[in-house]
Amino acid sequence: MPGNYSADTALTDARETDIVIPIMGTTGAGKSSFINSLLRQVGNRRRFEVGSALASCTNHLESVVIEGQTNNWRRIGGHRIVIVDTPGFDDTYTGDYEILQRIARWLEESYRKKMILGGVIYLHNISHNRFTGTARRNLDIFNHLCGKSALDKVVLVTSHWGTAPEPNFDKREGELKKVYWNTMMDGGARVERLVAGEEQASAWNIVRSILERVETRAVQQSRSEGLQIQRELVNQRKSLPQTHAARELRAQLEQMIEAQTQMRADGVAGNAEAMAQLEEQEAQVRQMARQIENLKVSFLERVARWANLVVGGGVR
Repeated sequence: MPGNYSADTALTDARETDIVIPIMGTTGAGKSSFINSLLRQVGNRRRFEVGSALASCTNHLESVVIEGQTNNWRRIGGHRIVIVDTPGFDDTYTGDYEILQRIARWLEESYRKKMILGGVIYLHNISHNRFTGTARRNLDIFNHLCGKSALDKVVLVTSHWGTAPEPNFDKREGELKKVYWNTMMDGGARVERLVAGEEQASAWNIVRSILERVETRAVQQSRSEGLQIQRELVNQRKSLPQTHAARELRAQLEQMIEAQTQMRADGVAGNAEAMAQLEEQEAQVRQMARQIENLKVSFLERVARWANLVVGGGVR
């Protein structure tokens, strides 16, 4: 993977004391809104563009550097906070492989520059009345990005509590904890709410909780505790298709193609609406097939991987 992600000034002006906090989640979860609430709370005039619930405005990674908010801490006093807005893997305009490539490249570059991975915030829209296949796909890839050893850096945040007077939101949160997030919570992930009507203070409290954890650990320890995909790309010298996240994405795409192929095999003759839907999906299938090819590990990559291990004396 290219080592230079020069479009982002947070990387070109990176400091080893920078504390990085990526914001992840599906389209419509409120990632950009969360960041804007945080920026208002700390008095930063920068604003991120916010899309609709169906269309994403974030198809490139975008970061913002926040200064002057860690001065009261002893160990991390004066450290800058780098907040990173990321697209979801259901992005409206960008293929999943390209999104994975962009996220992985940014994380790899920040790890090479020895920036501190403070924590990762994963947003989920609590107003969605069911846990969709898209939400599951995003969460599965997120898990493979992080790895089990980094789950204690994860904060699972439910958003959109104020969208409607819905009495079932508490029940949905309980279901998320019991059914979908339980394994992550067992691994050390925490669950927080972005409180309706108090979004600015709530966003800062969530970020502050991450900073407090960095403060209680040695900075060198926090710096070395990267995400799984960072360790794979840098320490283990894997190519992107060899990583756990890429292999998970490839498996998902293959399952989706198989499901659509089965739909066509089952026959939709005489059903004009179903035929139109299948024809519309043909372009998506072709795109997925191209993404799968990108995610396959070539023979040359396997040889290069073996050579790196021999020359490097193994992996850390």
